[in-house]
Amino acid sequence: RCRLLSNSTISARKMNIALRHGNNSDNNTCSKIMGLALASSETGDIDRRLLTKPQTTFHFPTSGSLRLLASVDNKEVAFVDYLISKRHIKYLFVDPEYQYKGLGTKLLSSAQERMKGGVSVNVLCSNESAILWYLKRGFNVLHCWAENFDGNQTAWLKLSRREIT
Repeated sequence: RCRLLSNSTISARKMNIALRHGNNSDNNTCSKIMGLALASSETGDIDRRLLTKPQTTFHFPTSGSLRLLASVDNKEVAFVDYLISKRHIKYLFVDPEYQYKGLGTKLLSSAQERMKGGVSVNVLCSNESAILWYLKRGFNVLHCWAENFDGNQTAWLKLSRREIT
């Protein structure tokens, strides 16, 4: 149990937070969480292009990935997909109603513990809130680059954090 105080839409109360391993059968749930998070982000058109695709569920490439889902009071509200072999976070999204309650930090720490070492993540340069979130958790900028994403040049940052001590 965690006691988290906040003035957001979820009242300040004890929350039952549980983590579980996920798989491809959770893609619909993860797609919804990702969609909610991207729709509320301030990153502009780049993230929104993921939402305007004709598909109803985002295709999560799963080759070698593992997944953890976080639920609050039996409602799944956050997830992380990660690659142990590369020690890399592929996706980490939290439903906006449940942000600022420690769920993302808990997922990140749990994934990094399973990877046993340092970890990296790629973040859109336009996603300032995500960049600041990772920097507050001890990540450093390794490098930046631009690549074609859905027909447009898109700028990215690679961030990394050393082993948890």
